[in-house]
Amino acid sequence: MTHDLTRVTRSPTPDELLAQLCEIVPGFGAAWRDNLFVGEDGSFTVHGVFSEFSFYVRAHFGEFDEDTRSKLFRHVEQCVTTDIHSEIGVSNAACTCFLENIAGEGEFSLVVSRYLGSESRKYFNSWNG
Repeated sequence: MTHDLTRVTRSPTPDELLAQLCEIVPGFGAAWRDNLFVGEDGSFTVHGVFSEFSFYVRAHFGEFDEDTRSKLFRHVEQCVTTDIHSEIGVSNAACTCFLENIAGEGEFSLVVSRYLGSESRKYFNSWNG
């Protein structure tokens, strides 16, 4: 199943977000299976998905090719600019559980910043000081 990665027009469900990120970064699927952000009943949130994804990206970013990096941060930009006034939506999750978690990491954060869209960069820079 392929997902439209070019435009996020509404906040995706946690399952949709997980599928989108796994499509962009296939190795994340295996990493997702065993993490702290899944409840005993198997439930999870978009915040949990982005939190676990931030750990994965920090650990594996050097393995991503240019196309993957570009697609990933285009998708993050789309998430950041979706439902920006919601505290439970994907925009909040992308900012507070992904961008914050990868900011302030020295050389890694400098490399990441090259791929950020304008809205992502604004938020990222406020944490990358």
